[in-house]
Amino acid sequence: MRALKYLNSSSLESSFKRGIKEVGESVPGCFETYRNVVWALPHVKRIYPLVDPSSLEAVEIALTLGPDPFSLPKWILDRVRPLLGDEGLRNLLRRKTWVRINTLKKGLQEILDELKGKGYSFVPDRDFNYLVEWIFPQISSIPEFRQGLLIPQDKASVMVVNVLDPKPEETILEIGGAPGTKTSLIQQLTHNKSYVISVDISARRVEAQRRLLAKWGVSNVELVIADATELKVTHADKVLVDAPCSNSGTMNVDPSIPLRLTKAELLKLVRIQKMILKRAVSLGVPVVYSTCSLFPEEGEKQVEEFSRYLVKITDDPLHMGYRKSKVWMRVMRTYPHLDYSEGFFISKIEPSPS
Repeated sequence: MRALKYLNSSSLESSFKRGIKEVGESVPGCFETYRNVVWALPHVKRIYPLVDPSSLEAVEIALTLGPDPFSLPKWILDRVRPLLGDEGLRNLLRRKTWVRINTLKKGLQEILDELKGKGYSFVPDRDFNYLVEWIFPQISSIPEFRQGLLIPQDKASVMVVNVLDPKPEETILEIGGAPGTKTSLIQQLTHNKSYVISVDISARRVEAQRRLLAKWGVSNVELVIADATELKVTHADKVLVDAPCSNSGTMNVDPSIPLRLTKAELLKLVRIQKMILKRAVSLGVPVVYSTCSLFPEEGEKQVEEFSRYLVKITDDPLHMGYRKSKVWMRVMRTYPHLDYSEGFFISKIEPSPS
């Protein structure tokens, strides 16, 4: 498990790839085993503090112990346990594989019939007819994925675009757009008839986004490499802020996050989010602000400043925000233990035009 030594600086997938590059080979199921080991490392560290977490001994113990969300770093546990409760924390690692049917390439029913005809196993989602829970085979192994007919996208991410409610002919500013999953859904819902200005600070991620959008049949998108805190865009009909965040809501997908995340990094992200959100709201048009975070600092506390402009976006009390916030009834959260999705914060701000 040479990949373990890279966890302090790399995501689960990146550290795995670096480890495989050193070893020179991989075997089927190796990545899932690695994920299970990383999930269990905080548990190992709590019970066996003297064991080197990158050692073979730690791997063997991890596979025996299994994960324990109550072994998260104390500063993270102290933040989320009072909000999620023990039941929510106990089931923090619940997840399903969600896949979107890309109707920009073919008709919905045509693709579904093709998938059924090949014997693939999936369950249609009850809320979005273009979304399925994918069961078998591994999504990346089939031609429909390589052809761009199927796009892995978590249900929580789909909900963000649903709240945005994009319409044809609208100009939509998307902040934090790479690698383009939400971009492509915006254009799928509008049949490529809205105009998206998609901004991201990373040239590498934008280049990956460019390739993916072409593969997925997406058009009418302008890709911009820029710092969103200094954005020069002065007009849009709607803004989607997919803010840089701790990704704490994706621990069920990437268990390396609590091993890498620090309080100092969280505070830095909160400052950046605040600047981006203020810039977006200054345009005077509807803004959907979302983060894949379990922390209130990156969600409820960010939008409380704009409480008079918040629009209620759910009537389901199970999906409202944290009750300790004064705006909890007007914002939305998804929870791994309830939705088998990533943990997202979603809000909609409709400021008065200046």
